[in-house]
Parts: sequence; C-alpha cells; structure tokens
Amino acid sequence: MTQSRSVAPDALPRRVRIGYGLGGVATGSFGTVPGLLLLPYLTDHIGVGAAIAGLIVLLPKAWDVVLNPIAGRISDRSAHPDGRRRPFLLRAGLVLAGCFVLLFAGPSAPTWLGGGWVALAFLACATAYAFFQVPYVAMPAELTSDYAERTRLMTWRVAILALAILLSGGLSPAIRDAVGGAWGYRAVGIFVALLIAAGAYAAWRGTAGVRLHDVAAPVAGLGEQLRLVAATPDFRRGGGGE
Repeated sequence: MTQSRSVAPDALPRRVRIGYGLGGVATGSFGTVPGLLLLPYLTDHIGVGAAIAGLIVLLPKAWDVVLNPIAGRISDRSAHPDGRRRPFLLRAGLVLAGCFVLLFAGPSAPTWLGGGWVALAFLACATAYAFFQVPYVAMPAELTSDYAERTRLMTWRVAILALAILLSGGLSPAIRDAVGGAWGYRAVGIFVALLIAAGAYAAWRGTAGVRLHDVAAPVAGLGEQLRLVAATPDFRRGGGGE
C-alpha cells in the first residue's frame, strides 16, 4: 500500500513562492543602488555640496515615514477584482522603474538644476516605491493562512533579496565605470530599472490565480495608526525592512 503525503490545505504552488520572492529583486535593487551611487553622482558629477547632497538623499527617507501608512491604508481599502494588493505591484513597480531611469538622466549643469532634478526624481521614486513595497510585504497574510507556508514565502523573499543586493550592488558601479561619464550613470539607471520592472512583473504574475484570504482592514483612523507606528522603538530608530 502506498502512503500518500498530506498536504496543508493552504499550501501554495512553488511558482507562487518563487514569483512572490522575485519581488525582492525590485526592493533589493532600489534599496541598494541609490545608497551606493547617488551621493557620488550628486557631488562628483553634478557638483552639489556634500551637505545639500546628503539632504537630497535623506528627504525621501523622511517622506516614507508619512507615506507608508497612507499607501497601506489605500491598499487596505482597494476593491480591485484582482485583489487589493496585486495591482499595486505591477503599476507602482513599473512607475518606480520609469522614475529610476529619470533619476540619473537629468542635466548636470547648472548645479541647482541638476540637484533639483535629482531631488524631484528621487522623491517620485520613493513615492512609487511605497505603493509597491507596502502592499508587497502585506501579501503573505492574504496568500495563505498557514504559518509554515508564510515562512516559506518569506524564505524565498529573503534569499532572492540577498541575491538582488549582491547583483545590483556589484554590477552597478562596474557598469558606471565601464561606460564612463554621464552615460555611465544613465546606463546604471536603465540597468536597475530593468531589474525593478522584472521583479515587479514576476511578483504580479507569479501570484496570479491564488485564492486570497480576506484579512480585515484596520479600523483605526490614519492619525491613530501614525501615532501607534511612531510609538514603536524600531520605527523611531529607522529599522524598516526591505
């Protein structure tokens, strides 16, 4: 007599686990490359002072503090037939990819114009990223109610995220140096944008057709949610995940 293996009722196909995990290509690439290249791009290529360059890089991070809860609240209340999270993956992911191309495609002179271009483009990137990343990290609870299956999803996500960080962080400076000049940075923008778009599409496509679990949206108002989040020590220290 052959003994059949029991399958958890909420077990997900491998293509869903891998597809969801591939979203880490988008988050890992965007989380890594600006930290490596944006400051030298501003200071060495455009000529922005170090203090102003640091402020340009910092401001979108501060914007996340306010925007992330708003993005979560909007996706919580979405009634899209494809699910309240999945449409954000594709739309916000592709917008993020386009904005990343623009980040390194602006003028280098005069300095104020080049710096202003980067500030606005990076703020646009941060806005699109919030509407990708917040729904993305909320998806496991709706894809499965099984704790072990959610752990498998997160394992795929963390493994692919680590590879994306190594790939984008290692190749981007090499591409910049190989091409050289302004086009070196533009080539990096295109390369990373392709990674972001591929990761976003894979996460959107890979999670298609899954019966989603209805998780109740928070009933607290936005002000109350912001107060609760601000009271979290990890949040005050800036300890957010990718």
